Amino acid sequence: MSRRKIAKTLLAQTCDRLRSRRKRDIQRPYSPDYVSAETLAYRLDCSRSKIDADVRAGLLPKPIGVGTMQRWRWADVEEAIEAQNALASGNGAGAASLDDDPFIVGARRVAETES
Repeated sequence: MSRRKIAKTLLAQTCDRLRSRRKRDIQRPYSPDYVSAETLAYRLDCSRSKIDADVRAGLLPKPIGVGTMQRWRWADVEEAIEAQNALASGNGAGAASLDDDPFIVGARRVAETES
């Protein structure tokens, strides 16, 4: 085989290998500031449908538009998780604001009328 054919073959093999790698398999020296739903699900170790359900439930922030893409700002996601943890443990500012939450107030009213 000629050197040119060998070089083309090696280049094609390298390109095929690079294309076959998944985004999550690529190691970066930093975390991305804005993440896709797939990356968010991977980082939170859950499914994409769980991400969608948590956004609808208000547990995760809504994505923002970056051009034509929908992305989550990772700092906002971490902040939402920390706020939920503070609520669950009963400390922090979140515990005091439950009485001001219209959904909680309505749920309590329904529970009172049913009992």
